[in-house]
Amino acid sequence: MKPLDNDPLAHRLPARLSVAGVALDPIDRDTLFNYVVDAAEAARTGAARRRTVGYLNVHVANIAHGDAGVARYLNQLCDLVYCDGRGVAWGARLQGAPAPPRMTAADWLPELLVRCRDEGLRVFVVAGREGVVDRALGAIAPAAGGLGPIASHDGYLSNPQRNAACLARLAEFAPDVVLVGMGTPHQERWVLAHRDRIAAPVVWTLGAAFDYSAGEQARGPAWLRRAGHEWAARLLADPARLWRRYVLGNPRFLWRAWRAGRATRPRR
Repeated sequence: MKPLDNDPLAHRLPARLSVAGVALDPIDRDTLFNYVVDAAEAARTGAARRRTVGYLNVHVANIAHGDAGVARYLNQLCDLVYCDGRGVAWGARLQGAPAPPRMTAADWLPELLVRCRDEGLRVFVVAGREGVVDRALGAIAPAAGGLGPIASHDGYLSNPQRNAACLARLAEFAPDVVLVGMGTPHQERWVLAHRDRIAAPVVWTLGAAFDYSAGEQARGPAWLRRAGHEWAARLLADPARLWRRYVLGNPRFLWRAWRAGRATRPRR
């Protein structure tokens, strides 16, 4: 796990957990937002280093189990990894740790963008197909009373020329916070490969939040989401694409978490 002792903001975070072999910081949303804002503002003085933020849900944990790059991103590059799913909370409890608060960016993306606006932070978004971010921002801005400076590039960057153009545009815009939403494992691999070229104080992978805000993907029944079962809501919304991820993936993850917890319990 990445040591946090030399991080001047680390004292604001609880002790880092390892859930099924992947880093997790059991924080709430206020702590998450405050950490990102403080990191971005501290970097303006030149006294703070760049920080990277990620999330952990069962799907991400399962990919990290077999993908060294994603595991390295979460366990070594990320300064903060928050809980993005009820399954991860169950996994933590199987290991004897309290269940961390569950958060998903699709719930609070508008609030995050408003907070960045109010703090005077410039935001660059790398996400979705061409036009998705613009549609998402168009849906969010009226209810938010407007948004601050936000630039974007689509997240389809397998072409080297398009990737170079994205990085050049990002550098020219000089953002405080970069939000990357390409889906796992693409977003983690992309940030891992390019973090040293991105001068922004904070880079944050947050999945399909902009796709949901733009109406590109359905989230499923609201009552399930309110109950904290985002995975079940998404499975109902798109069973053909997601059944393997959840029906097979959730038990695999919980089995690994149980085994990890059993291995660390003192023997009688």
